Amino acid sequence: MPNNIENGEAGGVGSKLPQGSDVEILLKCMDSAWQDHFQTRTQTWKTLEIEAALAAGLIGIDWQLRSTIATAIAAILLIIAAFFGTRITRHHRYVERGKLSTILKIETIFELKERYKLFDDVELPKINRWSDVINPWAETNTSLFILRMHYILMVFGMVYLICTVSRPLCLLR
Repeated sequence: MPNNIENGEAGGVGSKLPQGSDVEILLKCMDSAWQDHFQTRTQTWKTLEIEAALAAGLIGIDWQLRSTIATAIAAILLIIAAFFGTRITRHHRYVERGKLSTILKIETIFELKERYKLFDDVELPKINRWSDVINPWAETNTSLFILRMHYILMVFGMVYLICTVSRPLCLLR
């Protein structure tokens, strides 16, 4: 039967576990870190959803209005949104690492790995480098997938903008 964390019983490691209000504070910190992690991940996906809607809107504006100015403005908006989407995704990766670092520290304080053999293979997620975006052999993860999609949508917007302002020269029309 596992040792009682609330009573501060050490589980063979030889250190005293947190007691009383310390346990409550640490558990609230851990819960807050998890909630922040999930909220950050949700926001990261939302940026991609917004860009996808802008890309669909770009195509709709071009097909419905046939206005070079409106289409160019929509393409520029997509490019700007995708640029900031890449920045948000990269920033959120740093936030994610910070939150998971906090969680792992609290798990260490409670000796969860040593006492219960939990989280043996958990490690901080790696920071995505810019070169990972274009490297098809880079170890992939959700954050890198989202980052790649931002770049794809940015390039799509750029190509659409170029084709819009030079319609007679563009082979895609």
